[in-house]
Amino acid sequence: MAAIVTPLWTFLGAIAASVAGKHNGVVAVLAGVGVAVSALVVAATWGVRLGPVGKAVGWLRTSLRAFFSWLWRIFGPLRPRWTAVARGARVAGPYAFGLAAGMLAVTLVRPILPVAVGWATSRPCDHPLELRVLSAAENVAALTDAGLRYARESADLRGCPSVRLSVSPQPPIATMGRSVKGWTNLPSNDGEAYVSGLIAIHPDILIASSADTEAYLRRAFHNLSSVEFHSMAPVASSALVVAFTERLEAALDHQKSAPDTLPAMEEWLGSAGAPLARPRADLSEIGLVASTALYGADSTQDVRKEMAYTPPGLPLSDAARLVCERPKGEKLAMIVPEHLFRASDVPGLCPSGAPAEKLTMHPLDDLPSLSYRYVRLRWAGQWSARRDGAVSAFHDWLAQDGLTRYGYRDAEGVNDLGDLPLGTTHTPQAPPAATPSAEPADRIERLMDRLAEAHPMTSLLLLVDRSGSMSHGIGSTVPMEKARSAAGTLLGRLHDKRDDVGLVTFSAPHGLGEIVTTIDGVTGGLPNLTAEGRDAPLADVLKQAVPLLQGKNNPLIVMLTDGGTRTGDVGGAVSALGQVHGLRVRLLLTGAQSCEAPHLEKLRDAAPDLTCVPVDGATDAERARQVDEELTRLWRKLL
Repeated sequence: MAAIVTPLWTFLGAIAASVAGKHNGVVAVLAGVGVAVSALVVAATWGVRLGPVGKAVGWLRTSLRAFFSWLWRIFGPLRPRWTAVARGARVAGPYAFGLAAGMLAVTLVRPILPVAVGWATSRPCDHPLELRVLSAAENVAALTDAGLRYARESADLRGCPSVRLSVSPQPPIATMGRSVKGWTNLPSNDGEAYVSGLIAIHPDILIASSADTEAYLRRAFHNLSSVEFHSMAPVASSALVVAFTERLEAALDHQKSAPDTLPAMEEWLGSAGAPLARPRADLSEIGLVASTALYGADSTQDVRKEMAYTPPGLPLSDAARLVCERPKGEKLAMIVPEHLFRASDVPGLCPSGAPAEKLTMHPLDDLPSLSYRYVRLRWAGQWSARRDGAVSAFHDWLAQDGLTRYGYRDAEGVNDLGDLPLGTTHTPQAPPAATPSAEPADRIERLMDRLAEAHPMTSLLLLVDRSGSMSHGIGSTVPMEKARSAAGTLLGRLHDKRDDVGLVTFSAPHGLGEIVTTIDGVTGGLPNLTAEGRDAPLADVLKQAVPLLQGKNNPLIVMLTDGGTRTGDVGGAVSALGQVHGLRVRLLLTGAQSCEAPHLEKLRDAAPDLTCVPVDGATDAERARQVDEELTRLWRKLL
């Protein structure tokens, strides 16, 4: 509002003052125009429904903001001198006004005329340009709603939007950084292995959550010829804070203030018997940024810390799920972004609305802040001047407090948070500045290496059923598609410098297929799996595959199958399993078969280290979480 009303009113008022006396009629007209425009903009800003006039005001506010800001920068400094100039050369006053009015008329008429003609002839709306946005899961709901607002405000007088924004959650930073070819779902020209399904879209905009992660991704994409990586000014910020559940808040000694440093907070929580959880850093950018403060110089404590920060039974894939879907009634402290305390104001953040249990927010002096960095991505063969202008225009709109209504601070860390629907907080202050670092990309890379080393080394063998029944299903319920998704989730959690991986397919009468033994090879081979043959007896498949893990560290077999119908030589399979020390088997069912099926019960009863888990989530994200949780349980046992 200020960007239009203040420069317009002041500019017109200053010119009117210079011609006052002889031109009272002009002054009256200008005053009336100024009052009318100001009233309409204020009414539209306050949410008054003005029908077509409101749409026109929204369009006027968006289209002319830049013009009046530029105009005022030129004429504003001259305001104190206009009166003296008018006294000495009153004849020049009308000419100055005429020049300004002419400039204004040209600026207004030129964009309005074709729109007005089109409106009058009821021409159908053109197809809006789609802008594809990628950001951390915690930001998707707010950015989606902001995108809808922007599309409405930038629409023409007929209400036709010029752009449409689609917002998707980004993969883990580590996965993006080491598998940059996954940003396309087409193979490279030289035939090298590529990652499929990492990012199903070519995003035009990446909104990173910190300067460090932006620097890490910039370096990772530096040599990728298919995309140009352009950083723009940050559009928002947020502080990382510690959120207390009601039960934990009740345990505080209210005669004392809550700890305001991380070591003191961890000590207090330990004495209260409450865990301090944060999203898993290998899955969440927020968890990764938080870990820059959680992990000190002593790496010998990393395993213990990682176990402590990822307690079992919590949804840890992102901070929004942790806030919305945590078990209620527990003593729990969580490291989450400050803006999530406005969860009830963000449509779609929590599937069932805001949690009923209130949270209390405790800022800490030594937790890092989040600076949301706006990155423009230009893909080869997909860029145009129109798309470039639309990406820049959305950046400018978003930077002008486009996210503050969702609890974010502006780029400088300023925002009046007011009442927080999910709980209370101490007096809000600007988030602390990020810790300076000469090599932020190196810092993130070293941190990710430490996080990987905090998990046990794993030797994973994927056994994927490729029998004909794996193709029976519809859409995302096809067992083979679910198997590919689950396998991709597992691969995304491994570290190619520490872990071993192998992929083997099976069906009857073909038996075991070719063995692939590199992460890139396995990932590149998953999209090419086809279903053929008949169900193979699962015990026979295990008996043939187990020797491949002889002598490996923490051997693990994950069998992805719809369950089949036959068991096979159970005794031979059990004997083979006993030959490999520490071997564990996870049977992930991707079809309609139940783990209680008689032929599977027979195998489970005979092999105590074999666990059957149905991958039956309704969406890919839910199934990925099931796989993640199973792998986490396994790792905790190994540690």
